[in-house]
Amino acid sequence: MADMKRDKSMETVVIVGAGQAGAALAVSLREFGFAGAIEILGNEAHPPYERPELSKGYVTETVGFDALVALDPEKAKELDISLRLSCDVLEIDRVGSRVRTAAGWIGYDHLILATGGQARRLPLPEALAQKAFAIRTRDDADAIRARLTDAASVVVIGGGWLGTEAAVTARSFGAKVDLIETAPRLCARVAPVWLSERLAEIQTEAGVTLHLGEVPSFGEDGSIQIGETRLMPDLVIEAIGMTAHDRLAREAGLECADGIVVDAQNQTGDPKIYAIGDCARGADGMRRESWQYANQSAQNVAAQLTAQPRQKPEPRWFWSVQGKSRVQMLGDCPEGATQFLRRAGKGESCLFLSGATLVGCIAIDNPRDIAEARKVMSSRQALDLDLISDPKIPLSKALVDAREVLANYQT
Repeated sequence: MADMKRDKSMETVVIVGAGQAGAALAVSLREFGFAGAIEILGNEAHPPYERPELSKGYVTETVGFDALVALDPEKAKELDISLRLSCDVLEIDRVGSRVRTAAGWIGYDHLILATGGQARRLPLPEALAQKAFAIRTRDDADAIRARLTDAASVVVIGGGWLGTEAAVTARSFGAKVDLIETAPRLCARVAPVWLSERLAEIQTEAGVTLHLGEVPSFGEDGSIQIGETRLMPDLVIEAIGMTAHDRLAREAGLECADGIVVDAQNQTGDPKIYAIGDCARGADGMRRESWQYANQSAQNVAAQLTAQPRQKPEPRWFWSVQGKSRVQMLGDCPEGATQFLRRAGKGESCLFLSGATLVGCIAIDNPRDIAEARKVMSSRQALDLDLISDPKIPLSKALVDAREVLANYQT
């Protein structure tokens, strides 16, 4: 046992990617007792930071960068974590268990790819490309803020979470804002119709002009034609999704599909290499670009490397701040589920049930229902369908014995 412990303390974990997931992994390893060397290699000049506020509080300067930092250099030094910034990894040598940077080779016992992704961009004419920006990094957000201070007209292309957040943020600077989404509704890929309609109302109330279900054309003069409307924006924000940074993995011979393919343990086809966060495509074939998954996948890999118990699986959770409204989604919210609406004051929520079992909840300015839904879903108990229609009754007080509910259905 002594030899095993000594060997373990001499292992090296190399983390490629100095974002939220990479930082969470390094910190978790230390929390779980890993005593070996930890190297974080990041290509940005900034210390690891969380991205969700970039399109909201950071651009409006209501949230400072320090509040976003997930691992500052001082904390890294305290935890004996080597944090190498402005450091590009050029290749992976799987046979030699090492990675190459401009400064030379670094060996590893375990390699974790937390490379994230890059914003998709449109092939715009030069006159538009010069005033078009994406939001993926701190530098992107800084550039957009600088342009928003004197932009009279802004066009946001993309009606997903990032696009809707950016549109409301741009409106707060006083600009005229048009949001273009080629799908017939907002967030159509991830949201049920009820939520898409509420998001459209929030956008309209904020003063954003929506163009849904139309394909724009881009003029050489810097204009955008959408239907019968011609726009001449001062700033264009592209929010059309991201592609995974999987080049290193592909060139190393690992399976990739717009993301690094991993199993349920976030392990690639190479037992020494894992992928976490936005760049990982899971065993279910999906990539999960969320704050929650970045942390969960990091903690799960850290637990495996230190022989600690994995965390219990949690329902998927996501949030978005849309101007003054906070939208939270928990679990699965399929269109075909039975839906119950609950309104409490200015807040509201929509419950998604399979039979009498709660499978998901969406809440807008209603944090109590999200907290209660989490309890109910963890309990795996059935709900009284009459009681849940009353928003004054907490969901955890509407639980009933599942056998009783089934008996009622049968009669």
